Amino acid sequence: MLGDVAVHVDGQRLDIGHARQRCVLVALLVDVNHPIAVDHLVDHVWSDHPPHHARNSLAGYVSRLRNLFSDTRGVALARESGGYVLQTDAMSVDLHRFRHVVRQARGCQDPLQAADLFERALGIWRGEPFPALDTPWINSLRSTLLGERLSVVLDRNDVALRVGRHSEVLVELTAAHAAHPLDERLAGQLMLAQYRSGRQADALDTYRQMRQRLADELGVDPGASLDQVHQQILSGDEQSPGRAPTPHLVVPDRPHSALLRRTTSFVGHTHEVARVIESMAEGPLVTLTGVGGVGKTRLALEVARREQDRFSDGVAICELAPLEHGAAVSHTIATALHLQQQQGLGIEESVIEYLRAREVLLVADNCEHVVEAVAQLLARIIQHCPKVAVLTTSRQPLAIDGERIVVVPPLTVDDATRLFADRARAGRPDFHLQDQPEGAVAEICRLVDCLPLAVELAAARMRMMSSTDVIRRLDTLGVLRGGARGSLPRQQSMSAAIDWSYQLLTQAEQALFLRLSVFAGSFDLDAAHGVCGSDGDVAEDTLDLLAGLVDKSMVVVRSVTGRTRYGILETLRAFGREHLREAGLTDTYAARHATYYTELAERAATGLHDSQEQDWVERMMPDYDNLRAAFERAMADTDTDLALRLVAALPELLGLRIGYEMAEWAERLITVTRPEHPLFATAVGVAARGAWAHGDYAHARSLAELAQRQVPGPGTARVAYPADVLADVTFFEGDSQWALDYWEGEVTRARADADPIRLVWTLYEVAICSGALGKPDYGLPAAQEAVTLADSTGNPTARSMAYFSLGYLLKRSEPVRATALFDQAAELAAAVQNFWHSGTALMSAAATRAVHGDPIEAARMFIEVLDHWDRVGDWFEQGAALRYITRLLLRLGADDDAAFLHCAFIKAGMPSPLRDEQLETLVDRLGANRFEAHRVSVSDSAAMVARARSSLHRFVTPPA
Repeated sequence: MLGDVAVHVDGQRLDIGHARQRCVLVALLVDVNHPIAVDHLVDHVWSDHPPHHARNSLAGYVSRLRNLFSDTRGVALARESGGYVLQTDAMSVDLHRFRHVVRQARGCQDPLQAADLFERALGIWRGEPFPALDTPWINSLRSTLLGERLSVVLDRNDVALRVGRHSEVLVELTAAHAAHPLDERLAGQLMLAQYRSGRQADALDTYRQMRQRLADELGVDPGASLDQVHQQILSGDEQSPGRAPTPHLVVPDRPHSALLRRTTSFVGHTHEVARVIESMAEGPLVTLTGVGGVGKTRLALEVARREQDRFSDGVAICELAPLEHGAAVSHTIATALHLQQQQGLGIEESVIEYLRAREVLLVADNCEHVVEAVAQLLARIIQHCPKVAVLTTSRQPLAIDGERIVVVPPLTVDDATRLFADRARAGRPDFHLQDQPEGAVAEICRLVDCLPLAVELAAARMRMMSSTDVIRRLDTLGVLRGGARGSLPRQQSMSAAIDWSYQLLTQAEQALFLRLSVFAGSFDLDAAHGVCGSDGDVAEDTLDLLAGLVDKSMVVVRSVTGRTRYGILETLRAFGREHLREAGLTDTYAARHATYYTELAERAATGLHDSQEQDWVERMMPDYDNLRAAFERAMADTDTDLALRLVAALPELLGLRIGYEMAEWAERLITVTRPEHPLFATAVGVAARGAWAHGDYAHARSLAELAQRQVPGPGTARVAYPADVLADVTFFEGDSQWALDYWEGEVTRARADADPIRLVWTLYEVAICSGALGKPDYGLPAAQEAVTLADSTGNPTARSMAYFSLGYLLKRSEPVRATALFDQAAELAAAVQNFWHSGTALMSAAATRAVHGDPIEAARMFIEVLDHWDRVGDWFEQGAALRYITRLLLRLGADDDAAFLHCAFIKAGMPSPLRDEQLETLVDRLGANRFEAHRVSVSDSAAMVARARSSLHRFVTPPA
């Protein structure tokens, strides 16, 4: 691999096939002995534009490779864990042999032996990796490997200089410095080699040129390490350091962005703020570590608030504390980015592709309980997303390359005293520090080791007692000695501070607090009572207890807009869960939690089909973490019935709004559910719909066929019918007539079932299929009936679908009316956070305006459309938007941009968005030579979207 990819068996080079097959082999060799998911292999080979037959083609490549290795002892290519794995001795692959020798060299204590090992590692290379292959993944891998080689060269140089081999590396250093003229570490190595070879004047000249180059190109001075090398050369120091400086990042000014709002003042940790900002300038990942309650989260958010203007694409705050398992990390980060899984990609790949060209500060909070999953994803992000900076908080380092660790200490006594006074005054406005006995508040802070959370808990007690009483109570409870034997004193103090607040609760408040720890995120009063209320209590009793917990700072109010929600700080939640477990009550209340949220989801599923849809959406969306925890609990208890009920209730709530994570849950359930189970067909439908939404039509078809013609019962979610998925797959594969016949049959069944929501859905589909067949008049009665029926239900999603279907059929004959219908459909869907329907309606409204209305207004709307599908992660719809935009740009006279997009579609193997006469007009206006120049331009999906967005902005942004 470290050269042209080749396979040799017994000295004979094998024919490993064409470029795509070689690309598959490279992917298998990079992760030798580890399974690679089929989706990842498809992405590696075809990137953003896999053909519909990609999986079949991939299977063919693997089959030919398997046959190639069939007679080779010790090599096997097998199907495993939803993917493929190449099993062989890793040391038979030059890449892994290279990395193995490098690890030996870097761990070697003998510099002479290390130098020889580095030379041996570099000798494994035969040239640039796989120069004949060209895909985005291959190109990224090639850049990564060349970066690894350069890093090894630099380490080899350090050791060579240390053992006196300066003359051996001087020529190579000179060439490397010319190739990397801004690399300060390389410049320092060259200066040392020149100086030790008796060329002091050349060494000083190298420094002068480097200093000038840094000033001219980056506007910075040389770093401290390079300056140190320079000074030691000037002083004639023979013991010049063998390690030259590493480069530092220079970040240009960024446009202003909105500040992250503080809800309370930030006190102390001034030095740590500066250290974190400095560390962020030195590397892509900074982790804040420290004991629970020391203020890691608050410090991270303060740094993000101060540094956000450096990041043109903003700051994403990702709260990981609610997660029960590492499997949900990628979904949670995607949610923080307002991103849905992209078609043809896994959720992790979707996150990486989304961030690849963006300048974002990603803050991942509370990583310690899912540290392996976080480390795996963030390692890929910092490797493949060069403009992304990552700031994490964790009680332990992530232990990945590039990580810089900042240990967050407790506050100083002075800062802790200021914090205490600030928080005490918030609860008791007449509190003044000068009115307290001398040194009392400082003593309280010292007794809790100046940990911010403990200080705030203690300050909250000032509403009910004096500072002297607080000190007395701390001493009585043995705060400094109350932790587990052998734990750190700070941990003992934190535990004791929380325990002290817990002991001040009434017995009923204590019981409720421990039970509330089962929630995976925030919760409302109904949930608190339903999961944690005692027998015989009414909701008002729970509210009284909850108010006491809020007043005593054990529970916080998360939201008071619309429906009040409550939460528990993570350190307090951990304390509660530990005590609940000691009391033997964890299983009881976790099961109650799972049952409550399943029953709530079932009520919501009914409400989503009537006029109360918006109320149910606003109520349920904040409970995503609790719904996930409920499913995982049901699965852990092997309560398949409960898990099936939850999945059957969720697809419309989450699938059309957040994404189809529950499709993964459904696939897990299918493997453990009997086909005759009443909800089996629904689970199959949810899983199949998720595969369809991600563009994996073959997998969607194979899943849907598992239902064996079973039909879910009346009232089932609109998106959960397996046969519907088969019809949609057939429609998108081009057989609109078959789909129309199917949907007309479903209209008849929906009438017989007297299911109005199902009837609106099926009428909508009849209208869409009719329009696709070029028969709008045929579908018009269905669309008109759908509008009448949907209006009678008052259901916003049903109304949005019906208005859209009528607009779809009228867009050519009555474009003004159609535009109004699309606008209404988009507004209705957006009000209930139905992102798929709002996106398609918005796109259709823009497209109709582009042809029949104001093209500038259409351009403005299409920018919104591009942003929408970018967040949702739907490349199919994004591609449709780009086709409309190409025609609009031609109308606006943006001929070069229209030609670029046209050629990009052709190069991707897709039809041109332009009709023949439009294409002739474009070529005539540009001229043949200028038009042909666009055929060789870079045109992947990201480039297409960027070009379209840039062109549209020129028309909607007034000149300065």
